[in-house]
Amino acid sequence: MNLPLKIAFRYFFSRRREGSFNIITIISGISLLGYVVGAAALIIVLSVFNGFENLFSTLYSQFDADIQITSTVGKSFPTSQLNIAQIKNIDGVLHVNYVIEENVLARYNGKQVLATVKGVDETYLNAVQLDTNLISGALLLQEGDTNFALIGQGLAYQLGVQPDDQFNFLTIYVPSKGEIDLLNAENAFKRNPIFPIGVLGIQEEVDNKYILVPLRFIEPLLEKKNQVSAIEIRLRNDASMDKIRSQIEENAGDSFLVKNRFQQRDSFYKVMKSEKFISFMILLFIMMVAAFNTVGSLYMLVIEKKKDLKIFASMGLTANQARKIFMFEGIILAIFGGLVGIILGGSICWLQQEYNLINFSSSQGFIIDSYPVRINATDFLYVFLTIVGIGFITSLYPAYKAKQMIQ
Repeated sequence: MNLPLKIAFRYFFSRRREGSFNIITIISGISLLGYVVGAAALIIVLSVFNGFENLFSTLYSQFDADIQITSTVGKSFPTSQLNIAQIKNIDGVLHVNYVIEENVLARYNGKQVLATVKGVDETYLNAVQLDTNLISGALLLQEGDTNFALIGQGLAYQLGVQPDDQFNFLTIYVPSKGEIDLLNAENAFKRNPIFPIGVLGIQEEVDNKYILVPLRFIEPLLEKKNQVSAIEIRLRNDASMDKIRSQIEENAGDSFLVKNRFQQRDSFYKVMKSEKFISFMILLFIMMVAAFNTVGSLYMLVIEKKKDLKIFASMGLTANQARKIFMFEGIILAIFGGLVGIILGGSICWLQQEYNLINFSSSQGFIIDSYPVRINATDFLYVFLTIVGIGFITSLYPAYKAKQMIQ
């Protein structure tokens, strides 16, 4: 074993086996505790952020497609501009759906609200699987020649929609094209009634915005026959989202924008990652302040071992080797404390993940009862490397003073 490393191990473990509670041992223990608590806190915070990110990603995945194709020019495009058969033949593609989105005015039983209508084709409900998101009513968009609407629970609350009320219909208004008679405001809009058969609860942003209707219902109102706002593609669970997105992007050309699920909510995921990074940096700063106890501990150890260093120097120990002893001492302290903290933090996260130990104080009306946690192996690596880096930095000054003592 490397001589400075061997001596550093001896100093680290001997002080604990001897059982002496001098000031150096106490300060060293505080430094060790700082690493343990800091590493555990970093693991727990990062895992909670991973849990929330995974939770919202899962919620949005119920509504957002794995891949979405939109036009780079205009709000809609003819379906004939894309080779849909070629897209369906790509390995990993399960469903391809046509979608039209338009902002509308919705009226129900004397109440009105601005909303976004999402017209979908007849296979959409088979692709999306919204059974678990149905709050009330039935999961149905068309039956024979009859059209139905599925409305987000936020809009349903604002309009007072009752799926079991068969006497009130939801009326969708869209602006008329062409010349408008200002003396007759009613003629400025085209409208069509539809029965709201079900209420969906997906995610607050979606629930307060969307009304799902059949494509055949909204096409005549918008006068967009064989035109769509987007093509939504859903993939097999084992398919590579980015690989298939690249294939579609290559085939679609510059006239189309191809986004994966995360790119569709780019701002949301950027905010989540920024919050995670800021929280990490705040905890890291706090841990660095606590870790500077290590500087004092190591410097006092250098003073305590001054006689030993003189003896080692007479036996041939060089100044650089003396410096390495205390550098290794600081790194060993960080590694030992970091590993204990990582194991502790990982264990707490596992217990929360398995047994939901910590619940929300009031989960009424929320989608989960306890803090979501997701353990990510890369977080363990990042935290460990960060701890070792701090241990290295805090050991530089004491190591330098040890080198000076025998020069």
